[in-house]
Amino acid sequence: MTAYCAQFDASFGLRSGASTGVSDIAIQVDLAFRNTLRHYLQTRLELLLPDIESLSVVSDKSSTPVDADTIHAAKRFVLSLPRFGPTPEVSADPDGEISFDWAGPTGKMFSVSVNKQSRLAYAGWFGEKSRIHGIEQLVETCPQQIVRGIDKATH
Repeated sequence: MTAYCAQFDASFGLRSGASTGVSDIAIQVDLAFRNTLRHYLQTRLELLLPDIESLSVVSDKSSTPVDADTIHAAKRFVLSLPRFGPTPEVSADPDGEISFDWAGPTGKMFSVSVNKQSRLAYAGWFGEKSRIHGIEQLVETCPQQIVRGIDKATH
């Protein structure tokens, strides 16, 4: 009997993690799970992928072009976002980073900039006395501070 136990986190749902199985069947199950997960998350990626890829073309000569490594990091960030959250606006920063911005109905805002080293710089404004900012490194999952910032800005 073979069992596969995927990581689970209520804020994200299922997500892929490192597989520790070494048998042929464990590798096949892990591959099947990853393909299913990729298909399940494909809708969000499809919505943002053309926007992200279009940022490599710079029309403003005063801006730094967005390079392939930054685009790759931005795609990884998109895949780490909560599946059921609102879709951000995507744009290129003048310094060549890619920004993801969420605006809430009452003027609340949250923004994340991704660079080619997968550094996530974030800032949020949730009212006159409620602000956050910080820097995180993107690994396999979206940092909880960023998930909380998105939620706070959009609800």
